[in-house]
Amino acid sequence: MTSEPPIHSVSPAPRRGLLAAAFLALLCVPLSPPEAAPPPRLVLWAWERPEDLRFLAGRPVDVAFLLTTLDLTDTDVHAHPRRQPLRLPPGIPLKATVRLQMLPGASLARFSPERLRALSERLAALVRRPDVTSLQLDFDVRASEHDAYVSLLQDLRGRLPSGMPLSITGLASWCAPGSWITRAPVDEVVPQLFRLGAEAPIWRARFARGLPPPCAGSMGLAMDEWQAVPPGVSTLYLFNPHPWTQSAFARAVAETQS
Repeated sequence: MTSEPPIHSVSPAPRRGLLAAAFLALLCVPLSPPEAAPPPRLVLWAWERPEDLRFLAGRPVDVAFLLTTLDLTDTDVHAHPRRQPLRLPPGIPLKATVRLQMLPGASLARFSPERLRALSERLAALVRRPDVTSLQLDFDVRASEHDAYVSLLQDLRGRLPSGMPLSITGLASWCAPGSWITRAPVDEVVPQLFRLGAEAPIWRARFARGLPPPCAGSMGLAMDEWQAVPPGVSTLYLFNPHPWTQSAFARAVAETQS
């Protein structure tokens, strides 16, 4: 009777050692850094003053120019078209900005449906021109006027040329959860995160990680109150308290790419 060869057990220690070595090797492999988000597209606000923006030729930038200001009373509308020259290179995308101002004692909340429709038609007529790609309203609407403003925007939405975006500027507080702005039928809300006074640190800290819907995607900054652009902003509007120059634009580009 032959005896069977002895069975030698293999200690698991060497296998554990191999696994540990492999794990350490993986830790030493350099990881590719995540791709940085592309810088936001810049839009320069051009307000009521002479502006020579011909230095923007060939640059991927838009211009939102003040087209007209409408002073509103409870019974009338006073139009103040742009009077200052605006020089542009050929082919620059143009956004028409219309400033709405309620004169003392007036309120949009007292506008009848007929007056709101008439104002809507007037706004739509202003942008029936081939060089304008979108309409932006700049209106410091009060809480008592929210419903009337939403009604105006709803009517205006249906009067604009097919495919023309509708944008509005806004206050930082409009971007808080549960805001009335969620009812506004617009393509873009541009919160202006400048000239915020004593509350500036609060709002900047709140939006440091990104803007909540429906404000996500766009924001407005001032060149003399620069701050870091929150993540997720794809369109950045810039206000300059002085006329735009090539050096000011270069600084804006450098800030957004740093």
